[in-house]
Amino acid sequence: MLPMSHSLQDAIGNLSQRLSLGDRLMTEDPPLSRLAAKLAQDGGTTELRPPKDYDAVAREILAQLASGLHLDTRQLRDAAWCLWSTTPAIVGQQREFSALLLQMQASDSARPFRTLATSFMASYTADQAGSSEVAQVLGGLSQQWGGPWGQVHKAYKLFDLTNGPQALASAVIAQDKPASDILKAAGIGAISAQSGYAKAITSALLDQLAQSRDIDHLTRLARIQRYAMTAEGNPIYGDQRPNLVEALLRPFGTGKVEKTIRDLFLKIVLALMGDPRLKPGNWSLVPTALREMVQRWLTEQSLRQFLDIVDRTADDSMWPYRRAFWEGVYDRGLIGDAWVAFGPDGQRQARNAFGKGAEFAVLAAEGRQVESGHAVLLLRIGNGVVADWSHNGKCNIWSNADSKTAPKLFKKSYGSDEIRIHKGTGNYETEDLMSLMHMSSPTYNWQGKVAERLRKMTGIRLQQSDYRWP
Repeated sequence: MLPMSHSLQDAIGNLSQRLSLGDRLMTEDPPLSRLAAKLAQDGGTTELRPPKDYDAVAREILAQLASGLHLDTRQLRDAAWCLWSTTPAIVGQQREFSALLLQMQASDSARPFRTLATSFMASYTADQAGSSEVAQVLGGLSQQWGGPWGQVHKAYKLFDLTNGPQALASAVIAQDKPASDILKAAGIGAISAQSGYAKAITSALLDQLAQSRDIDHLTRLARIQRYAMTAEGNPIYGDQRPNLVEALLRPFGTGKVEKTIRDLFLKIVLALMGDPRLKPGNWSLVPTALREMVQRWLTEQSLRQFLDIVDRTADDSMWPYRRAFWEGVYDRGLIGDAWVAFGPDGQRQARNAFGKGAEFAVLAAEGRQVESGHAVLLLRIGNGVVADWSHNGKCNIWSNADSKTAPKLFKKSYGSDEIRIHKGTGNYETEDLMSLMHMSSPTYNWQGKVAERLRKMTGIRLQQSDYRWP
């Protein structure tokens, strides 16, 4: 193997710096990102595209091919870089493109084959013009010339447009090694992390993890973060966000998920896509079932935000009954959506408990002072809305969510008056409105009245056993 020039080593060193993605959750970098630095250290069989005016080269080669002239070894290698990325691109001229592939097959040197293989990997897109023809030629030449490329093709069907990325992705998952390490073990020195083939491997890896059922959730998460995401939590390839969401969420299916696991995955998914309740447009390419699952998880999390944070400051004599009631309502499946508005104390505690990315509303004083510890739980139940205040506040129910006075969920802030029905002392009740004090919790007085109102709204009757405490 010929030694590299200092200028090439410097160029590769600069490329390595640009491809560096920082420290990761795991100790290894994502697939292919370290190979530029490795090539500078130990060389490799991958052909690097030397600097020259390839648009001019493409014009010269096309002219020779159109005239029926044969290309020498250097020209064949240059031509490999002019298939897709030049103007003009050789694949756009079918007669000349076919003639070039015939000359590649007839060459008595392996070097055009190796350059063609490298160009194919760098520009790989399964459905782009000429890909299937080039892949077929490379498959045949790999048998003729053997060597590292031949070994890799034999082991992983490298030049098969579909099965090659799939096979390498399977190897990455099974061996928990970057594709770069797997390829280097076979003698392929370097393939850029920005190459089309590297992206195809990552896409195949995410598809396989999305279908996996035999990998535990934390192991799957580690593979995704290690091989498909940057240290900052972004996709290595920006257009793979929907693929990442599927790989993260689909294996959960419809079963129950431990809260700590669910919160961890929610945090990552929301950082990628935003909250679907607030930014539904971001989720347009995500399957409906997964979007609905995230919304169910967020409903439970919002309910838990309210219960956990208020639990720290509420009156011990009444709060366990209120917590038991709303958890019972949730367990019966009556809550469609949940949202919380916190006063200043609750906002700080929610950030500490659920992270800086936790979404909730700000509760602002309106008409009277709101205590810093106050919080309001907003629920969509049936076609109605519930606003249950913490501490000595009331439970407010609008049976018709379309009423002009009914609050809308998922606002960023609420004035205190817009999320309560009756400001004075005592209860207030009409056919469509209820404002009820939380009186006589141990005898289930208010709980029974609210349960009856919810029955009218949903057609589902709650039994006292559904919300009894303890």
